[in-house]
Amino acid sequence: MNGRRAGRAVLCADIGTSSLKAALVGCEGKLLSFVREPYPAERVVAGKTTADDWERAFARAVGRLLRDGSAAEISAVCISGNGPTFVPVDRDGLPLEPLHWHDGRTLPADKSKPSFFLPRAAWLRDNEPETYERTRLFLSCQEWLSARLGADPVGVLCAPAYEPYFWNAAQIEAFGLDAEKFAPLVAMGERIGAVSTDAHKRYGIPAGIPIVAAGTDYFMALVGVGVIENGMVCDRAGTSEGINVCADRPAHTAELLTLPQLRPDLWHVSASLPTTGRLFEWFRTITGQTGRDYQEMLDEIGAASPRVFETKRASCGGFFFPDVRASGGLTASSAFISTAGLTTRAELGRAVVEAIGFMVRGAVDKLERHGYRIEGMRLSGGQAKNDAWNRLKADMTGRYLAIPEIPDGELTGNLCAALVCLDEAGDFEDAVSRTVRIERVYEPDQAAFAVHSERYDSYRAMLSKMEKFFE
Repeated sequence: MNGRRAGRAVLCADIGTSSLKAALVGCEGKLLSFVREPYPAERVVAGKTTADDWERAFARAVGRLLRDGSAAEISAVCISGNGPTFVPVDRDGLPLEPLHWHDGRTLPADKSKPSFFLPRAAWLRDNEPETYERTRLFLSCQEWLSARLGADPVGVLCAPAYEPYFWNAAQIEAFGLDAEKFAPLVAMGERIGAVSTDAHKRYGIPAGIPIVAAGTDYFMALVGVGVIENGMVCDRAGTSEGINVCADRPAHTAELLTLPQLRPDLWHVSASLPTTGRLFEWFRTITGQTGRDYQEMLDEIGAASPRVFETKRASCGGFFFPDVRASGGLTASSAFISTAGLTTRAELGRAVVEAIGFMVRGAVDKLERHGYRIEGMRLSGGQAKNDAWNRLKADMTGRYLAIPEIPDGELTGNLCAALVCLDEAGDFEDAVSRTVRIERVYEPDQAAFAVHSERYDSYRAMLSKMEKFFE
């Protein structure tokens, strides 16, 4: 780290499902400025955001960061994004409609073909052959935006062991795809280009600054909250959510997802919750509160049922069950049954928030059933910024929650990648030790945990009965 000058920063950005986050982060890990730019709401709801939406959000975000008066000298740019979203790029370099991670345009899972990306390209070949033929190259969302800045078109591996989950010659052949449509793979933390003169004119970022390869948002978030040692746990919460354990053994069950870690002797074992963030946004939308402050909404929700939220005694009514037949969304029938007995907006909100908390509790229980002990979790994502929700989640799960100074772990993960690229950290472990710091810890209230546990048991029993209607 010798020779570092004060005021140097990395421009970090993350392409999310509903918005783009960007920040100037000092090389010591201090957040200098932060912005969040949403995409057009109608396309977010439809699940059809475009690559142009990402680029316009990035341009607005950079403009705000550069106008905020910060005197930081930008040393590198590093962009992560939601995976495994795939962007077909045509022969003129123009992006076609993205294959989003959540839109269902993918072939069924096949254990003999573990790639997360290639089933989407194969789906396009089988269902939209003209678009497939027009495609010169497939890139992930962050790889596409990095290329717009001046980077080489590449695929970025989170770690060497991830190759089968991305693509290689054997996987491409197994899916019967055209090898020339897939970019060469490089390691996370490599320099993949420099900001071009054209990009400088479009965004205002100084030309010539290194562009650093970043992995998917999932992996960058785990790095960015420091969950890289055996036994550490991250609750990564945004549009979707996942409880991720760093473990010294893989899970041998279809209930949990096991993926490689930075170190070859460790794994990330995850219980996924694909609907939590979308569920709360659904509630905001149907109740006309899309422009309302989250904290104000939670204060109203908390006041709706003090006997539950203040844990004086357990109540048996007012549960909400998001789609009991599938984990990917809501259906009219399940929503109709679920809302019975909920008479006000705040009561419905309380039931929705409680349902989200029970999903998290269920994921924790699932991991522990398979032998992964969870005493506490580090948080990453927008939900981590909400004090009321953090307190409630700690009480509902009975686990402590640790909040990093920069709660959007992807941004700190991007900083770590940049420090490795700039030779200012020896490796990712070194970068994490220098930049990740815990700001606050929420301890569960045991009396509250007991009340929530009683309601959780009732909820699970009712859910089990409801599921039989849809068998």
